[in-house]
Amino acid sequence: MFKASKEISETQNVGFEKIVSINAYQNVYYQFVNNSLQKIDKLSYDKRNFVFSTLDAKDFISSIVEVSVNIPPEDLQDAIELKAYDDLGLDQAVEYIIRYLEVPGQKSEKMRSFHVFVAEPDVIEEIFEPIKQQVKYIDYIYPKPYLIQNVYERDLLEAYGVHGYLYFQKEDAFLALFRDGEYLYSKSLKYSFENIYERFCELHGERVDEEAFYDMLQTEGLKTSNFDYQDHLMKLFSEIFLYINDILIYAKRAFEIEKIDMFYTGSETGPILGLNEYAHTYLGIKSNDFDFDYEIAKPEEYVDQFHFLGIFEAIKDIEGEESPNFTLFFRPPPFVARRSGQFIITTAATIVLALSLPVYNFTYDSYVKITLDKLQKEEKQLNQLVTSIKNEISTLQKQKSDILAKIKAENDLFEKKKKILAAIYDKKVNYPMKAKTIVSFGNDMTKFDVKVTKIVDEDNTFTLSLYSGSEKKITQFIKYLTDTYERKIHTDIDKIYKDEKTGIYHGDLKVTVL
Repeated sequence: MFKASKEISETQNVGFEKIVSINAYQNVYYQFVNNSLQKIDKLSYDKRNFVFSTLDAKDFISSIVEVSVNIPPEDLQDAIELKAYDDLGLDQAVEYIIRYLEVPGQKSEKMRSFHVFVAEPDVIEEIFEPIKQQVKYIDYIYPKPYLIQNVYERDLLEAYGVHGYLYFQKEDAFLALFRDGEYLYSKSLKYSFENIYERFCELHGERVDEEAFYDMLQTEGLKTSNFDYQDHLMKLFSEIFLYINDILIYAKRAFEIEKIDMFYTGSETGPILGLNEYAHTYLGIKSNDFDFDYEIAKPEEYVDQFHFLGIFEAIKDIEGEESPNFTLFFRPPPFVARRSGQFIITTAATIVLALSLPVYNFTYDSYVKITLDKLQKEEKQLNQLVTSIKNEISTLQKQKSDILAKIKAENDLFEKKKKILAAIYDKKVNYPMKAKTIVSFGNDMTKFDVKVTKIVDEDNTFTLSLYSGSEKKITQFIKYLTDTYERKIHTDIDKIYKDEKTGIYHGDLKVTVL
C-alpha cells in the first residue's frame, strides 16, 4: 500500500488522452501522446490528462523499517508509520507523508522489511502548489530515485547484481543503489550543480559566469581546454568522489553488499564527459552513462531521463498498479460521489419518479405494439427461409442417394475386374515360374541320387517328399539348394527317417520361394 484510503485518486476508471510530465523545480513540462514526447510551454487544466511530477531526493527521507509478521493487514500502515517515527526520530508534532513498499525477499519468520519514503507536507505544498494552481490536480508525485527501476522492467539493463547511480541536478544530486533490479537505497548529496559552481568559484578565487560554467560542463565536461579550470575541476571532483566513496562504504556495510557490479553517471542536462573515468578511478567500479534509448519519439534537445522513467511508471499506475505517491493534490471525486452531486441526483430522481408512471404506461404500450409488429414480420420472413432451406435439403439428400448408388456400382465392378486380373496374372506368371522351379529341382536331385514321391504346392511353398538310399545324399542335396539358391528360396525339413523294412531314407522338404 502506498496511499491511505482517503487519498485514493480516481484514475483507474478514467480514459486518459495524454500523460503530462512536470519538473516542478525547473518548470519544464512535456506531454506524452502516441508514443511521442512533446515539450509544452504552458500548463492547462484538462481532466483527460494524467499528470505526474517527481520529488527530488533532498526533499524526502528513504529508509528501511521492520515490523512483526503478525500485524494484520488493516493495522499494517499504522504500525509502519509508528516505526518510522521511532527509527527516524521524526518530529511527533508533524504529520508526515509516509509511503512504503515491502522489500522483496526480506521476509523472515518473525519480521517483515519495508522501504519507507517520508516527506513533510509543507515542503510538498511549497514546491507543487504553483503547479496545482495551473492543472488543478497532480495524480502522482514520485520519489525520483525510485523510478530507475523502470530501466530493468523495460529490459534496458539486466536485473542482476548491484548497480549504483550518480545523478546531478541544478538544485540536488543523489546516489542510488539497486539490487537485482529492485530499489535498495538512495541518498541526497551535497554536490548539486549550484554547490559545484560555488565550490569551483571558491577554488578559482573569483566568480565566473554561472551560465558559462554550466555550458562548459555540458559541452566539455571535466576535460575542458582551459588549464586553470581543468585543475580546479580535478580537485573538485576528486573531493566529490571521495565523499561518494565514504557513502558507498557505509551502504555496503548496512546492506551486506560484497561489491557493486556497475555504476552509471548522468545529469538532468545529459552525460558529463570524463565523469565515468573519475568514477572508475576513485571507486574502482566500471562506469557508463546513465542515458538510454527508450524508443520514444522526442525533441532534438536533451530530455531529462526522469521524464521517460516517470511516463513508464505512470502507465503502470493507469493500468492499476500502485507506486509511492507524495501527492496532496488529488483530482476531485466523480460527481455522483460528491455531497452536492448526491443531493441533486436525489432531487431529480424524486421528480422523475413522480412523473414516471403515466409516462411509463404510455411509453411501454407503444413499445409493445412496435415490438409485436416487428416480431410478426420477422416470423414471416423466418418461415419463408425455413421452407426454402428444407426444400434445398431434400433435393441435396436425393442427389446424395443417387451418387452413393453410383459409387457402390462402380466399386462392385472394380472388385470383379480386380479378381479377374489377379487370376490371369497367377496363371500367366506364377504357374510358369512354379513349373520352372520344379524342373530345376528335379535336375538337382538327379545329381545327388535323390528322388521324390510327391510334390505339394501351396502359395509360394513346395513340399517335396524325398527318398534316397543314403541320409547323407539327402543332406547334401538340401545344402546344395541352400547355397545355390541363396536369397531366392528358404528350405526347411523337420526330420529324415529310415524305413527299417526297405532301408530307404525319407523326409518332407519345404521350399519357400522368396
